Amino acid sequence: MITYACALKKAKEYLMDSEIPLQITCQGEFAEGWYFCYQSKEFLETGELSAQLAGNAPFLIDRQSGELHVLGTAKPLESYLNDYIKGKIAKPR
Repeated sequence: MITYACALKKAKEYLMDSEIPLQITCQGEFAEGWYFCYQSKEFLETGELSAQLAGNAPFLIDRQSGELHVLGTAKPLESYLNDYIKGKIAKPR
């Protein structure tokens, strides 16, 4: 089991792998861990539409394993989180 601080560190490390600076824009806790959304730092600072990311899927950090899972963009975030929970319940631990 990992802590929120560890999850946040993993999230920031994941975003550092990008060629452009990225920044977490929202984060939250759900039953199986924490989720994170992000955007380009330039867009957040300037509002310049050409700097805005498109198709940047939110991701989660699993509370038990510490694994990072990239979610999709076609459905609302809550739907992906619920699917993740259902998938974990279906799999024996």
